[in-house]
Amino acid sequence: MPRFFITLWLLLTLSPFACSAPIEQLELLSHEPPLYEEPNISHDDWRWLRRKRELVLGTALPDYPPLEISDNTNDYEGITADYIGIIAKSLGVHIKIRRYADRKEALDALTNGKVDLLSSITPAESDARGLLLSKSYAINRPTLVARIGDAPPLNENLKGQRLAIRRDSTRKNDAEAHYPHAIIKTYDSEESAMTAVAFGQADVLLSDAISAQYLISKAYSSYVRVIYTGEPTPPGFSFAVRKEDQRLQYLLNAVLETIPKEQALSIRRRWGDKLMFSLEKAELSDAEQLWIKQHPTVRIAVSRYLAPLSYFDANDNYLGITSELLSIIETKTGLKFEIEPFSNVSQMYEAIRLNKVQIAADLTRNQKRSASLFFTRPYLFSPFLLITRDQPGQPENLDAMSGKTLSIFAGHTLEPYLREYYPRIHLLNSENVLESLAMLKNGKSDATIQSEILANYNLPRMNEDKLKVASSLDSRRSLSAFAVRRDEVELYGILEKTLRGVSPDALNELYSHWRTHAAIAPPSWLDYDDLIFLIIAGYATLLLIGLIWGAHMRSSANQRKKAARALSNQIQLMEALIDGTPHPIYIRDLDRRLLICNDSYLQAFAADRESLIGKRIYESPLEEAASFDVDYQKILAGGEPLLQDREVHINGQRLSIYHWVLPFGNAEGDIQGIIGGWLDISERDLLLEQLRQSKEDADQASHAKTTFLATMSHEIRTPMSAVIGMLELTLKRADKGHLDRPSIEVAYRSARSMLDLIGDILDIARIESGRLSLSPERANLRELLETVIRVFDGLARQKNLLLQLEIDNSANCDVLVDPLRFKQILSNLISNAIKFTEHGTIRVTVVAQPINTVQLQVQLSIKDTGIGISPQDQQKLFQPFTQLSGNGQHARSGTGLGLVISKTLCEMMGGHLTLESEPGTGTRILIELHLNILETLATPLVRSADLPFSSQKQPLHILVVDDNQANRQLLCEQLKFLDYSVRQAQEGAEGFRVWQDEVFDLVITDCNMPILSGYDLARQIRKTEQEQQRPRTAIFGFTANVQPDEHERCHKAGMDRCIFKPIEMATLDRHLRFLSPPLSPSCPPKKFDVKELDHLTGGDPQVIHRVLEGLLESNKHDLTQLRHVLASGGNKGIPELAHRIKGAARIIKAHTLITHCEQLEQANRKSAAGSQIKTILTRLELAMIELESDLLSLISPP
Repeated sequence: MPRFFITLWLLLTLSPFACSAPIEQLELLSHEPPLYEEPNISHDDWRWLRRKRELVLGTALPDYPPLEISDNTNDYEGITADYIGIIAKSLGVHIKIRRYADRKEALDALTNGKVDLLSSITPAESDARGLLLSKSYAINRPTLVARIGDAPPLNENLKGQRLAIRRDSTRKNDAEAHYPHAIIKTYDSEESAMTAVAFGQADVLLSDAISAQYLISKAYSSYVRVIYTGEPTPPGFSFAVRKEDQRLQYLLNAVLETIPKEQALSIRRRWGDKLMFSLEKAELSDAEQLWIKQHPTVRIAVSRYLAPLSYFDANDNYLGITSELLSIIETKTGLKFEIEPFSNVSQMYEAIRLNKVQIAADLTRNQKRSASLFFTRPYLFSPFLLITRDQPGQPENLDAMSGKTLSIFAGHTLEPYLREYYPRIHLLNSENVLESLAMLKNGKSDATIQSEILANYNLPRMNEDKLKVASSLDSRRSLSAFAVRRDEVELYGILEKTLRGVSPDALNELYSHWRTHAAIAPPSWLDYDDLIFLIIAGYATLLLIGLIWGAHMRSSANQRKKAARALSNQIQLMEALIDGTPHPIYIRDLDRRLLICNDSYLQAFAADRESLIGKRIYESPLEEAASFDVDYQKILAGGEPLLQDREVHINGQRLSIYHWVLPFGNAEGDIQGIIGGWLDISERDLLLEQLRQSKEDADQASHAKTTFLATMSHEIRTPMSAVIGMLELTLKRADKGHLDRPSIEVAYRSARSMLDLIGDILDIARIESGRLSLSPERANLRELLETVIRVFDGLARQKNLLLQLEIDNSANCDVLVDPLRFKQILSNLISNAIKFTEHGTIRVTVVAQPINTVQLQVQLSIKDTGIGISPQDQQKLFQPFTQLSGNGQHARSGTGLGLVISKTLCEMMGGHLTLESEPGTGTRILIELHLNILETLATPLVRSADLPFSSQKQPLHILVVDDNQANRQLLCEQLKFLDYSVRQAQEGAEGFRVWQDEVFDLVITDCNMPILSGYDLARQIRKTEQEQQRPRTAIFGFTANVQPDEHERCHKAGMDRCIFKPIEMATLDRHLRFLSPPLSPSCPPKKFDVKELDHLTGGDPQVIHRVLEGLLESNKHDLTQLRHVLASGGNKGIPELAHRIKGAARIIKAHTLITHCEQLEQANRKSAAGSQIKTILTRLELAMIELESDLLSLISPP
């Protein structure tokens, strides 16, 4: 209803400019008397005014209330009209007013001389037209208005907000300058812009304070509020004249300066500007301004139910006198209040006491509160009223309330007073004012006490005909004020000063505004004639009955239609739900006959609906029907649902199902039948069975691995114990001067056994990870077989066993095979045969048949007369980590890996391995392979393995680099035993320095070392050789990492070979024989022997030539160093030089040089005299010169 009246008022107000109108003549309506004092004007000016006699004032649509207001009577009034009236009376001229369709037309009229002056002009408009302005007669203070409850982001310059402004260029320029991120919307007038904000078409209105306050007080106080008022924009609103009318400007200023301040204030108050005087900034001290800067937001407690002082509407917007007063304080101080609502005064008092808030609003001072709180000057004075029911015999004052009940809200300021002076009154506390009135109205209390403003606002809303004001408490008044904590001294001072700056007129304006919000009493029928009342009441009753009956019947029909439609939809939904469910569902009645079932149920029984509906369960093709029927009877009798897993057979098909059955009843709770269904869990049971089997397999594997680890621990500890024990015994006997060779042999065999064991473990790891690979090469099949038989022949003899080898003649050929893995297969199988055979024969038979010209079929049989293997053990024999459970000694003598490895290697070679055995008779293992035949070479290969261990080799100068002292010392001793010259280095960097200082035939380096690894050392040596054009040095990588890719890593680093730890001397010697320099087959000088060079290089002349050139260069370099030592006369560097020369001499067995070097080393160790050392050095120099001559003649014969 309020919106309707506002809209109607706007239509009436805006109707004059709803469309473009012609120039209209308006009548001036001024409410101000003439001035008592005449303006200071000269005689010339008076003569000009007498000739002028009339001034034409131009104005424009739309109106600008309250500055300019016009209505349908063509009256022109407002602030401007009052001032122009004073000007007219003071200057003795007649004022003619012309209204134009818009502001542009009015400005054009002034420019063209059709009017003498314009009103309400701002400096921006005058500057644009080159006009002169008079002194201002009204302040222009920018103001922002928003809907009650909204909080636009002022600190973000209204970013994204819809900003409503009046449609003129100056206002739009200000909006764009101050709020560049706002969405600007223009309207024809201030009223239409404020209407847009009030009803949601815009968010914020940018206006001036005079106009905004006027419109709010007239029609919009329930919808919008002022959220910001800025500093005045000088010079304000003025009259504008043409640039040449300076006399008129002077006359206007003379009158405006003469108007007394009291009369100007009177004009502003008349047009609703009383509150504007309260918007001036409060005069605060520096300390108070600093406090506001540090505490910009203050928490304040307010009441939800204290209308019209403080309350919240249905949209939770905070309204009331206190709300508007807080807005004034915000404008005057810059503070922002954070509203904290509470249900009653007691909660507010408790909140401020506990420091949850800093201020409590609408509290009245009493002795208890004053002890802990500061109270500002009261902003509302109101007497307390005693309110009773409007009935005879009700109490008239507090004295008459003795023995009666008085309802007051909790925390009422009069409660201590009443308890002290009226102890016989029963006090009944309520939550708030409205609840106190409700208690009185409902008879729970006899009276209540409220302040006059609260009573006048709330009584009309509580059916005032039932309640009345009995009397006033003359000695007590409600003095509403702000309560501040006593530790907030600055805040108290700010509020006190600000409230002093709010004029009584402004406060009265607030009170008057909120009193007008009182509800209007409903109209009374007492003025109507009784007869008319009865007739109208009768007709109205009959009409009402008819309407109600018709509405009832229509409603009933609609409800029946809706119910029928809903029931139909529900039935369709249930049918779709049941039929769409992918699991069988059915419903049976009390006789256990089938009523409803879905398609899944029919599919389960492979039947149609007609054959099952109405039938009992035992009439269906279900083998367990009798059990089902018993369950149905129990459920119908007891009402307990059934949920279980069960196994059923339908049409001969076995199913595992999760079966559920539950009863259903009617509205009275009686059971009417059962609902059931099932889920097919056959797949789930299968998965569970597979999971159980997998778990058992995993447990068995875990047990097998545990057994394997226990066996490995025993297997490793057993040979390790022998190694440690025998070595310890050897050391003890060595201390006594005895060489204990048997003990050393036992330790050696134990270590070899442990190394083989670790090799098997690594092979199994490679097999399981898929990383085991073969390296096929040319090999003679017969030689491979005979080699393995020779190895195990001695072991068989020790057990008095006969080891026989029967080879087909076709097997004596070269084939493409991995010799190492082939011999590993034979070794594992023959070793097992010897291990499990106590007496008799082990026969190895080989039959080879050519398949075609390029392939050979090889059948290899290993048959023993051992203990044999039971069928049960044969089932698990080829599984990893498995040993036979036969003889305990044999079971503990291995790891159970040999057969697994052998079978896997056979399959990798494209063949297969089978086993035949009976307990007590022996075992036969058959291997079948297909191998590629290779053409026989014209010249047979000379294998290093066939050479004697210690004959016919020349010494090499070798550098050993290893960070592990034990490994380094072992390798050095092995090399020295093989009669090689050795230098050693503790790490890679030292090794590189040693290599730079001397010439070495070979560098053997550990691959993994700190600081500089063996790989990096090899790269650095190769880089230096390339940069310095040095001869290439052979490099062997020496590592314990037996991974297959280790050869590739060494090769990429620039190494020539990769050998693995530990290494036997025979294996080491085979690797080194490839580097021993051969001697020329021609007759060399007798001073040295080079025939070994020919043997070791295969007679390659080019290789022999390069070796001899290297020896020559080394001899020249050493000779230069020797002469440098002779020239210096000192002993520095002699041991190193002698060692280096001796190493080169041993390569070609230059015995004279070797002898001189050994003499030099011995003399240096014994610190011989300098003359003796010099003599040996001279002899050595002569021998080296002779060797140089011989080498030159050998390399370049005449």
